[in-house]
Amino acid sequence: FLMASFSFVNGWVDAICLTRYRAFATMMVGNMLTFGHSAVDYWLAGRDDPTIGVLPDPLFYVFLVVNFCLGVSLYRVLERSRGWSGKHFAPLVVIWVIFHDIMDSVFAPGDLVPTRWNVLRLAPVFGVQDAMTVRNGFGSLPWCTTNNVVTIAFASTDLALGGCSMAAEEWRK
Repeated sequence: FLMASFSFVNGWVDAICLTRYRAFATMMVGNMLTFGHSAVDYWLAGRDDPTIGVLPDPLFYVFLVVNFCLGVSLYRVLERSRGWSGKHFAPLVVIWVIFHDIMDSVFAPGDLVPTRWNVLRLAPVFGVQDAMTVRNGFGSLPWCTTNNVVTIAFASTDLALGGCSMAAEEWRK
């Protein structure tokens, strides 16, 4: 039941994000596919999305995936250095999402940055949430490819921190 609930909430959030920002905050496979489409449009057809602004459209999706991975890395760093677990991160996830919604409603479209870029604020928090899902009970995500992105972000963070703290078989439990 809990896994089905997580899947439903993530699907709901991504439906809202797709409507508002034409991007996914929780599922990286959608962003990777959209990156491929936008890269072909930009580099082969010469079309670019005007809502992106001065940077090429494909970079928007690269930044989105990188921000998601930064959220996973934040989780990993605090897990390893401070012993944090889901009970520490859960309130931060809720506060972050509330903060995002407040920021989204305070700044009208076109203020500071194009509205579409606001989804970049959500990607790290869903990186944290997906990392919590993988590490604290489920062992994998109920939504498939994003699990691989989380695994890569964990491994990259471990490598940057000086190697793995435990064998791969241990953290998959």
